[in-house]
Amino acid sequence: MGFLFHPPVVTLTQTDPDQGAAQTHPGMTDLVIITDPRFMGGTAAAVVTDIRALAAYGLRVGLCLHRSEGFFQPGDGVNPALEALCDLEGVTRVSAGAPIRAQAALFHNPQVFQSATGHAPRIAAERAFMIAHHPPILGNGALCYDPLQVTRAIRRDFGLRPDWVPISGLLRAQLESFAPLIRITPEDWPNSFDTATWRPTRPRLTGPVLTIGRHGRAHPDKWPARGRDIAASLPADAQTRVRVLGADPAFFARHGVDTSAWDILPFNAEPVRDFLDSLDVFSYFHAPIWREAFGRTVAEAMLMETRCILDQSLRPTFGPHALYGRPDEVPALIAHIRAHPDQHRTPAKDAGDWCRQSFSAQDIAARYQRLLATPATRGRPAQGEMPPHILARKWLGFHRRRRASTAATAPQTGADR
Repeated sequence: MGFLFHPPVVTLTQTDPDQGAAQTHPGMTDLVIITDPRFMGGTAAAVVTDIRALAAYGLRVGLCLHRSEGFFQPGDGVNPALEALCDLEGVTRVSAGAPIRAQAALFHNPQVFQSATGHAPRIAAERAFMIAHHPPILGNGALCYDPLQVTRAIRRDFGLRPDWVPISGLLRAQLESFAPLIRITPEDWPNSFDTATWRPTRPRLTGPVLTIGRHGRAHPDKWPARGRDIAASLPADAQTRVRVLGADPAFFARHGVDTSAWDILPFNAEPVRDFLDSLDVFSYFHAPIWREAFGRTVAEAMLMETRCILDQSLRPTFGPHALYGRPDEVPALIAHIRAHPDQHRTPAKDAGDWCRQSFSAQDIAARYQRLLATPATRGRPAQGEMPPHILARKWLGFHRRRRASTAATAPQTGADR
């Protein structure tokens, strides 16, 4: 396939009239994707899915695995799944310092572009976008990064001014708080999935004994802060089996959680699809300070048509397709599901259908076309999550903390690392 657009300023291919083949010029590509190769969580999974889909569509993709400063620990390793993308047909690795021309540049995850760097490639592109995989405002109202500073840093280091692209309704509401100081696209860029491979193989909610669980690493942000809330969110009893994938039992022991009746599996002990296929109910709650930018693990559970019980903070992303409450309300919700399974099978299936329609990797190329075709806007602060006068106070506090910290030698923390 050819390009989605052929702007007159940047010509990326020429056709040899004798051979009828597109000739690629060195340093030119359709789009370039820039991210840190040490991401291991949702950001990395999203980048892998995006690049595979865009390359399969026929676009030439430049991949810049840019090692950021001040976010990852010195010993953090490279994600082999991101490295392997460079071996795909149509994907070219962009080296630091090498000039590159592209129709668009997509930066993934603002957290790693906040600090200065001296080894960024210079990119000439028609459009630039920051795919916001992480919320700037934490659950306690503090900022964990400054979109204004990120925009300036990318302009300084890469020579581009990015438009901001939310990955969910929550991100859109938070970014609107910074309007009109940043430009925000009308198009969201949610996580995507090869939905054909995410299909349940067994019926759900067929008997009195239910299997509930969740998957996720034992990062403090990703679990309730109190042991009693962790236990309440996954209540094991004679009619409720609990399965957990990817978390270390020592984490629960430190929180005083009795997991003697739980089935705790190490990371990669089972494929995630198989694990989710074993569940009747997916129960997900996190620490109060955490804000889930999208909720990739939740979308995976919904794709497998597993009934989901979620933290209230996920309602802007998943709307009517889940049950919401507090951890201490989970036992009552489980009891209701057990007593009225017919009332929950159809909503679970509908949630799966909604995810397949909303988050299919087959739609990434069309979404990319819409992204390029539609100008970004500066938005209105009234639409934001945080009022301007409160945001101004939080912004000042964030920069006071950064100035007082040794950011260059003390990397930040983040559950998506």
